[in-house]
Amino acid sequence: MINKKLNSYFVKFWDKSSDLSQFSFYEKIFFFFLVILEQIYSFAFYIVLLFKKKWTKQKKCEFKVFSVGNISVGGTGKSVFVKFLVEKLSFLRGSVILRGYKSNAEKTGKSFLVFDGHKILLDSSFSGDEAFMISKQLDVPVVIGADRSLSCSLLENRFHNLDYVVLDDAYQNFKLSKDYEILLLDATKPLENGHCLPAGKLREKDYTRADAIVLTHSDYVSELKIENIKNMLSNKFDRDCIFSGAHKFDGIFLNDSFRVDIEDIKNKTVLAFAGIGSFGSFEKSVEDLGFNGFLLKEYPDHYKYTEKDLDEILNLNLVDIILTTQKDWVKIFPLLKNRKHLPIYVLRVGFGFLREEEDIKFFNKLKGKFN
Repeated sequence: MINKKLNSYFVKFWDKSSDLSQFSFYEKIFFFFLVILEQIYSFAFYIVLLFKKKWTKQKKCEFKVFSVGNISVGGTGKSVFVKFLVEKLSFLRGSVILRGYKSNAEKTGKSFLVFDGHKILLDSSFSGDEAFMISKQLDVPVVIGADRSLSCSLLENRFHNLDYVVLDDAYQNFKLSKDYEILLLDATKPLENGHCLPAGKLREKDYTRADAIVLTHSDYVSELKIENIKNMLSNKFDRDCIFSGAHKFDGIFLNDSFRVDIEDIKNKTVLAFAGIGSFGSFEKSVEDLGFNGFLLKEYPDHYKYTEKDLDEILNLNLVDIILTTQKDWVKIFPLLKNRKHLPIYVLRVGFGFLREEEDIKFFNKLKGKFN
């Protein structure tokens, strides 16, 4: 409960810090203290990064390695983009590697095959929600492990005909030689408040290591703002390699299994809950669906739900149905056994570039890596 409140406080504090005039005198003092800590963090991060670049022996894989990552904590829609990438490259033999943040698998330091392309081999309690979710959505091998080089070795030993692997959340990883580095930035706040941890949400400020930058949630901002972001980034980055895309509604599914017509449930009152890094985009998606009314309940990213949390969610008498994300459904499903509850619907989202010409240009660059 303390971590949940602390996380919520810092998220609101960081958002507020973009305009210091909103701060009280004591909040300004606290922010100044955080900026001092930020300098220490940034220096330590730089030293670690420098060490990784110069002294880490990079593994060269038998297949192409595409990385999808970000420079901030929280969500920019990496999992949705990874799914989009694999589906667009369906004419090739691919695979996905995830770190498995906060999963039991990550704690072992080993790598595990979660999905072999036909059968799920590990449950979500061990593999983590993201790996399990991607395994259910795609028909390519999925591996989880904190050491990406070990994960690639596992794939090389088990599968001998792969064309490529997509690394989820690997912008700061240097153990593998990468063929294409894709960096996702949220168009609504591409560089957040401009500060690194703990004064802001940025892990680092260097976006120049990327081969391509994709501005997610571009449909939430004006064309003028997109142009301004591209102009800002192009001071240090090739403008021709900056793309704009959006997360798109991909349907609502009862118990994540049966597609329902949104018109059949629009007149219902909904409780929408999620524990994801980009809760704001989830809120906007729910709002755009036009329900009769809805309540929102936010949990921290990667939140591990308890029986008590589930009781609070299921025992609300003010709503007709419950709506959540695929990522959250994976985590609450094991807790639903032998429970009578309101219908639970899962909101699925996909990804697409804003314009067809951007889609063509992006994938032409990616396909060029196979020549």
